[in-house]
Amino acid sequence: MLPSLSALRAFDAAAQRGSFRAAAEFLSVTPTAISHHIRSLEEQLGTKLFERAGREVALTENGRRLAETTVQAFGMLDDAVRALRHSSRRVVRLSAGPIFTARWLMPRVSDLWERHPGIELEVVPSYRPRMRDQTHSDIVIRWERMTDMPEGAVKLLELRPTAIASQEYLRRHGPVSAPRDLLAKPIMHQSNHWGWLDWFAAMGVQPDGPLRGPVFEDANVLLRGASDGQGAIVGWLPLIDQDLKEGRVVRLFGEDIAPTHAYFVEVRNDAQGRRETRAVIEWLTSGQSVSRICSSTGAAI
Repeated sequence: MLPSLSALRAFDAAAQRGSFRAAAEFLSVTPTAISHHIRSLEEQLGTKLFERAGREVALTENGRRLAETTVQAFGMLDDAVRALRHSSRRVVRLSAGPIFTARWLMPRVSDLWERHPGIELEVVPSYRPRMRDQTHSDIVIRWERMTDMPEGAVKLLELRPTAIASQEYLRRHGPVSAPRDLLAKPIMHQSNHWGWLDWFAAMGVQPDGPLRGPVFEDANVLLRGASDGQGAIVGWLPLIDQDLKEGRVVRLFGEDIAPTHAYFVEVRNDAQGRRETRAVIEWLTSGQSVSRICSSTGAAI
């Protein structure tokens, strides 16, 4: 008898993400539920699927063999379900990060509806650059260094880094007269320390040692922390223009750093021929969408 679909789904999610906690977040269940499914699956199969070391897990040889099968099986199942849905609904599935979704996509989504009322846009979260898409999306919006532009991708929006913080932060930690001053003050990071390292390098500052400070995946959470005075962050123009305009944060310097990162549009190969996908791509990259940013922010993109 085959194991339960729920147990196999939990295993597949944990195998692809290398963590029970990440699998739980992806499936919107508790880590305990994932652990229970995995334990039951191992007992039913009579073999160990993961090596456990604290919170870290790694696939065993048998685990890798099963994972190769489940990723294909669930991918085929997802494709079949989407194909059936698309036969009656003109759905386009788009994967994008939270700040792009909130700051760029949401203010424009009504325009897509007005132009293409028959298209249903499904937006799913995607965080990390350079990771293989696990959402089976038709369109993926990637945030990458401009020097690492994915092959075949279309550049959608260039981003310029700038150091920002709140007035409360400046009152609490004192004025910031030079970029090097920030090395001795609270700073926060998105995904990793490279945003600040790139910014310090552009400003001619070489940190004396490793940078410290909390790291967050969601840039919206990071901006909330900055506006509350929790730390200085590297913000990205033009995405933070509204925050600057409304005074939630201020630029600490008048730096004019050339764009270092950008959002790129990628299309899944088997989705390129669909009329609905092409319509959304044309809308995303249309001159009207781009001109809206230019007119509202004055930024070169």
